[in-house]
Amino acid sequence: MRGVPDMTRAVVERQYVDSRFGQSHLYRAGPMRDSGKRPLVCFHMSPHSGLYFEDLLAEMGRDRLAVAIDTPGFGNSDAPLARPTIADFAAAMGDVVQALGIATADVLGDHTGSKVALEFARQRPAQVERMILLSLGVWTDEESAHGVAEAPRELHEDGRTPVMWWTRAVRMSMKGRSIDKMGRNFFATQLHHRTTHWGHVAAAGYRAQDALLQVEKPIMVLNPEDDLYAITPRAQPYLVHPASHIRNLPGWGPGFLEVKTPEVAALVRTFLDGPNADT
Repeated sequence: MRGVPDMTRAVVERQYVDSRFGQSHLYRAGPMRDSGKRPLVCFHMSPHSGLYFEDLLAEMGRDRLAVAIDTPGFGNSDAPLARPTIADFAAAMGDVVQALGIATADVLGDHTGSKVALEFARQRPAQVERMILLSLGVWTDEESAHGVAEAPRELHEDGRTPVMWWTRAVRMSMKGRSIDKMGRNFFATQLHHRTTHWGHVAAAGYRAQDALLQVEKPIMVLNPEDDLYAITPRAQPYLVHPASHIRNLPGWGPGFLEVKTPEVAALVRTFLDGPNADT
């Protein structure tokens, strides 16, 4: 029934912890104590926040701690004083994971968050067991140099800026996505117009190819039909672990984490907890 909460799903709570750039905000669900399952730590796309993972956290929190961290300068996390790199973002995520007392975890990243997840694993290899990457920009150096605007989002007094971005979000979203959830997530993308471009610039300057070759962890790359659908498969030659693979998701577009939450959770659980999960 509409408006009645699903009592079988975990409650998503909010929390602040200190990191190198100030306070970092996060969403979490599930038991803080050992549940027999490794925690799942999620890194969001730009310019979103950890709120984007709310439904997935509630589902995965049934049997493990599931966390989504607002990247510094996004959502409710404090921003660095200068434009950061993916390495800076990943180091701050390491501060948060350490503050939460998480010794080892599985990590999940989405778009920019996929590169943060890769760098997190490169910086802290002993803490990461398995990885899931949702869309990955494997760009050539030439594409990286020309593909991202390095200026803040322009604001207009007549209010056209949020209208333009809202129209774009609605147009791109997968059919069946809740307009209410779209509204909540859209609000989060409008909080920091002066630093909105930081995530994309950092991602463009990060060579996923090099990181993939250095991160010898089982990696499942999920490839929904979004703006990186033709780019993400470029990761295949760089997946070094025998359990690593790419799974195409045709027909699944932006917002699929909300529309297809049970299906995504099943894919995630199978990969993280399946018979070969310790390989």
